[in-house]
Amino acid sequence: MLEVSHVAKSYGRRTILRDISFTAEPGEQIALIGRNGCGKSTLLRMLAGIDPIAGGEVFFFGNRAGRDRSVFREFSGYLPQDNPLLGDLSVEDNISLWSGRSGRPDDWLVREFQLDGILKQRTDRLSGGQRRRAAIACACAGQPPVLFLDEPTASLDIEYKRDFRAWMRSYRERNGILVIATHDIPEMEDSSRILLMENGVLEDVTGRLSSVVGSVSGLSASSLSSKERPMRERDTLEDGIPARRQGEKQ
Repeated sequence: MLEVSHVAKSYGRRTILRDISFTAEPGEQIALIGRNGCGKSTLLRMLAGIDPIAGGEVFFFGNRAGRDRSVFREFSGYLPQDNPLLGDLSVEDNISLWSGRSGRPDDWLVREFQLDGILKQRTDRLSGGQRRRAAIACACAGQPPVLFLDEPTASLDIEYKRDFRAWMRSYRERNGILVIATHDIPEMEDSSRILLMENGVLEDVTGRLSSVVGSVSGLSASSLSSKERPMRERDTLEDGIPARRQGEKQ
């Protein structure tokens, strides 16, 4: 079980996170949504042990995480929003660096994230989608029971987005805990709970997705660029592929 209790964060006089508390049981997926810059990534970095926990407490299965980073390493994996890979190293070497294990990664990891053809390639020579798959593999290499994923399917094509969402479901079925920051409506719909971050405070908006979709990236969907604007529920099919609007050719 993941327990987050009264976590807070400030930069000078600016408060980023206010009294953040929630729990997640094995098999749950928690979606963190909110406009860009609202503090989702800051929270994930703190929960993963990348940034220090300035206030409050975090427990992984009863083990208090704090200055002892071994608790974070033992129980969690983390995928940042930006590319975390070292460009002059191969995919295999990056995974070794993250996992602390040298040599070829486990077969399941190579298979699940379609790495067989790129293991020996430098990551700065890969496409954006290939780098993202390699970065996800790095986060999962140690088979942690809790994964913190910051916009995990960014840069992935539609087909692999669907495959990765299937993998996330199988991870939950194996009692893994997922906490994801996302702008992707299918990922929200797959989640056990949806938590909206606004003004540094989390609000549970599970079951009210349609009414808060405009807050996912900004005050209204019309204020976003077409690249950033989240798809409305009526414009998507269950597999995340945009539905054709009336009058469009098949």
